[in-house]
Amino acid sequence: MNAFEFGNELWNLFTNDETLVKLLDVDVDDESSYVKHYRQEDVAPELFNVENLPSIAFYFADAGSTVNDYLNLGLLRIDIYTSYRDDVEPIRKRIVDIIHERFDERVRAEGQRSSGITNVYKYRLEFTPLIFT
Repeated sequence: MNAFEFGNELWNLFTNDETLVKLLDVDVDDESSYVKHYRQEDVAPELFNVENLPSIAFYFADAGSTVNDYLNLGLLRIDIYTSYRDDVEPIRKRIVDIIHERFDERVRAEGQRSSGITNVYKYRLEFTPLIFT
């Protein structure tokens, strides 16, 4: 898969996972609720709406070359936004389980990051999957 296909696969996995949908408080009867809680881009603080918490953003921040001309080492970031630190753990666990089950990927880096938004807790997961060039 290339980066776009990988992102689309994540969208399908995340939005169809009942546990994650519940953890993110998605209103399954409202299609627009999905785009409020799932973002496929890095979210700038000025574009963020705190009414959509909890939410996640997932995107490829970078991809570097490997010894194989047909594969790049992608840097997949998944940012979890919540009102409280304690809300992160179950969301983090479910995301890691989904990615491990489907892609056999492991977390390469993780930790709290500044959201730039008052009273919004941001936690970042980083994965490094191989993606097609």
